[in-house]
Amino acid sequence: MEASKKLVAVFLVCIIVISSSVQISMADGESNTEKFKTAFNTAAVEYTACYNLCQKECSDAGFGYTHCEMKCDEDCTAKLLKEKIQNMKN
Repeated sequence: MEASKKLVAVFLVCIIVISSSVQISMADGESNTEKFKTAFNTAAVEYTACYNLCQKECSDAGFGYTHCEMKCDEDCTAKLLKEKIQNMKN
């Protein structure tokens, strides 16, 4: 019974935090849709460039398509996330 009370309390706190963050983001004034489109387009261009270069280098090294696809996807995603985190720190 104690565990269920704690679970309900945590759930209510989460709802309050989420609803307040939504209200704050709506008060920002700038369209979240536009922010998302800009961020997505930037990330897509960077990822595509990284992936295409990695795919070419990997296939030139003699590896198969599936191996290169998985390797490049992981490597480029990690690289871009690392860059974004570094930019956020600075």
